[in-house]
Amino acid sequence: MNEQDRTGTPRSPDEYFRIFCECGRSECDRVIAIAIAEYEAIRSDARQFAVIRSHVMPDIEDVVRETERFTVVRKHEGTPAEVAEQEDPRS
Repeated sequence: MNEQDRTGTPRSPDEYFRIFCECGRSECDRVIAIAIAEYEAIRSDARQFAVIRSHVMPDIEDVVRETERFTVVRKHEGTPAEVAEQEDPRS
């Protein structure tokens, strides 16, 4: 959804815009403030996502880094990584 909806995207790579938490929980409606440059850096790897800190799923992903606003996770090798790569809208 975040890849498809770029309305309201800021003009500067350092300005924040809002994305939905990318945790994959169907009931999650949390929003993250993120800069375009941050988001592009995260999503340059199909296995990386920005999530709310408390939405990390340690059984299928590792924490790559944390900020005050969000946590970057990377899907584990095997099925989680394969699914992330197959579902990547950038591919």
